[in-house]
Amino acid sequence: MEVPLILFRTARGRFAVDAYFTEFVSLEPRKVLLIKDPSKEALSETAGRPLPVLLREDVGEFLRRLFLTLEESSREARDRRISHLRRWNVLRIIGIPTGHSRHIATDERLGEIERESSFGLALLKGILGVTSSGELAKVPIIGEGVAYRKLWVEDGKVKSPAGEDTVYTGLLRKDSIFRTAFFSALFRDTLFPREMEERGQAFP
Repeated sequence: MEVPLILFRTARGRFAVDAYFTEFVSLEPRKVLLIKDPSKEALSETAGRPLPVLLREDVGEFLRRLFLTLEESSREARDRRISHLRRWNVLRIIGIPTGHSRHIATDERLGEIERESSFGLALLKGILGVTSSGELAKVPIIGEGVAYRKLWVEDGKVKSPAGEDTVYTGLLRKDSIFRTAFFSALFRDTLFPREMEERGQAFP
């Protein structure tokens, strides 16, 4: 399949963001993982039958909004995690049984959201060259059009002409929304919807 990417430039260099699969990830921080260095990819200016550009928002506005979202979600997840641990500790100290495994599961879920948000925010800071949201308005983000990238699956790994894409392979394994969208796009001309779903669910 041929995936569209929107090219853009900041003070830190030239980048490209996946303009199709950014709409199909279960957590906002994972959108940052779909930003690439175009100099390391085999991109083409044309495509025979590409996937549509779903990222219709101006790329500058998209990145600024994503930055604010990650900043907020990172802070919110951290606060919720601290609050949850405090309540759990108080109940445990006074001897009220509350379900140990349930609290562990909640803490792990909040911890994952906090880690992914913080990591995504750190990556975005590097791409935009800022340290806080207060600097976003002054950051130049210049769109440079659309390019296309070929992707396929081989031996359980996502490949492109430049080699294996470990980010996409990782998302196939851990993100069910991305996995369903990926296989639906990959087999859109050869399989029926039920077969697409089965392929996605069977991915190791």
